[in-house]
Amino acid sequence: MTLQEDFDGRDIFEALIDDLETSRARRDRTAGQLDGDMTTEALPTAYRGTIFRSALEASWAATLDSLGITWEYEPRKVTLPSGAGYVPDFHLPEIGTWVEVKGTGVPRIEKAIEYGQALACHCPRIRGIQHCRCRWPGGELVLIGHPPRPMHPWGDESYDHLHPYAKLRLAWRHGGFLRWESTRGRRTWLARCLDCRLVTWFDSARCRACRGPLAGARGLLSGDGEVEFIRISGSALSHAEPDSETT
Repeated sequence: MTLQEDFDGRDIFEALIDDLETSRARRDRTAGQLDGDMTTEALPTAYRGTIFRSALEASWAATLDSLGITWEYEPRKVTLPSGAGYVPDFHLPEIGTWVEVKGTGVPRIEKAIEYGQALACHCPRIRGIQHCRCRWPGGELVLIGHPPRPMHPWGDESYDHLHPYAKLRLAWRHGGFLRWESTRGRRTWLARCLDCRLVTWFDSARCRACRGPLAGARGLLSGDGEVEFIRISGSALSHAEPDSETT
């Protein structure tokens, strides 16, 4: 059983409506305008009725949908302990997790790290062992969402039977693989809990949703080849989503 097996993707009508909204948002945008800490211009992109600041953010939303993870986009502005204002990109309320999407033109992650430290568990230690009583194991988790790891069929023996042109076409149409890192500075896995059936990130042996043990669940690391990144380009007519292609 894969983590994305129940994902249907957008139908052609949803994609066309998003295309129209994307075209309108990009037409109204001031050329050269930068948002927040961005060092390169991002293009607003619509996905299922929400206008995202960039195609990368829209793609992250689609990938979260493919995993069955409930998300909220920029739900609120918070004040960090330093006094700085901060608007996190995604809140995942069912698993106590936040995701800050950072593309190659957005190198600064200081605010996300500070937010992660503020939300981490601060329960007292007794004899060197932390007894966490937080709603979420270890406190709320803050992740940095990166651009996907590209697919390279030339280095995979399972694609050796394909013609070079077919490999090139596959690599172009494939969205790549989901990548992330934790602001806690340690490994974080992605898995489906065998008890509550929710897909969750975790860095301890308990499900963030139901707090049940994750024994038997197969954890995937960032960039694993089993979680495809669902790419939203804002051009449904010229680039269909991988899961909505006709074979």
